[in-house]
Amino acid sequence: MFRHITGKVLLVGAMVAWLGLGSSCVSPKEVIYLQDVQGTTTETLKSNYQTTIQRDDQLAITVSSKQPELTAPFNMTEMSSGGNSTSSNNNQGYLVDANGNIVLPIIGRVRAAGKTCTQLANDIAATLRDSGYLNDASVNVQIRNFKFSVIGEVSSPGVYTIGGQRITILEAISQAGDLTIDGNRTVQVVREVDGNRQIATIDLRSKELFNSPFYYIQQNDVIYVTPSDRKVNTRSDAAQWYGWGLSGVGVTLAIIALAAS
Repeated sequence: MFRHITGKVLLVGAMVAWLGLGSSCVSPKEVIYLQDVQGTTTETLKSNYQTTIQRDDQLAITVSSKQPELTAPFNMTEMSSGGNSTSSNNNQGYLVDANGNIVLPIIGRVRAAGKTCTQLANDIAATLRDSGYLNDASVNVQIRNFKFSVIGEVSSPGVYTIGGQRITILEAISQAGDLTIDGNRTVQVVREVDGNRQIATIDLRSKELFNSPFYYIQQNDVIYVTPSDRKVNTRSDAAQWYGWGLSGVGVTLAIIALAAS
C-alpha cells in the first residue's frame, strides 16, 4: 500500500516538474517554415511582378545615343577630387518629389511615381524622339535606393538597401539574420500604396505565401515580426515564478517519494 502511494507521488511529481519546465518548450509547428510542402512541390512564378516607382525614390537614369554629346546633360558624372569632371544632381540620382515627378534636363518635369522603370524609360525615350532632340535615344532607369525595414524578433533588425529591384520576403528576412526562436512565423508587412497604408499578414509556415502579393517586397516595406505568446508570458515575473515554482514542487515531491521508498 505504501509503495503504491509512493509510486503515485513520484508520478505526480514528475508530471508537475514537466509542466513547469514545459512552459518554455517550443513546438516544431511553431517555428518550421513551409510545413505543408510534401516532397517536391512546383509553384508557378508570378510573371507579372513589377516594382513601381514611388515618391522619394532616387532614380539612376542613363541615356545612350550615337550622338554622345547630346546625352551628356543626362549622364553627368560626380566631380572627381582633381576637378576634371562636372557634377550634377544625377550623381545622387533623380529624386522623385512629393508630387511623384522628376525634373530632367532638356525635357523638364516628367511623371515617375506609379510607373515601372521600363515604362518611365520608354516615356523618356519617346519624349526625346518626339521633340526631335534624340531620334535614337535608348534609356535605362533603375531605382538606386531600394530599401526595406525588418523589425521585431529577428537577429539583426534594421533598414536594408539592395542593389537590385527584386527580393522576396524570405530573402528579406534572411538579410536580417532570420527570425529568432521567439518570433511568430506569422509576420506582418506594412506597405504604402498611392497614399494608403496596407498591412498584410503572411504565414511563413504555409506555401500559400507564394501566392501573396506581399511575397515580393516593394521598396520602403516594413516587415514586423511579433514576439510569440510564449516569450511574452515567460518574460513576466509572475509567469517565470509560476514555471519555476511548478518545477520546484515537482522535484520536491519526487525526492520525498524516493526517500520514503
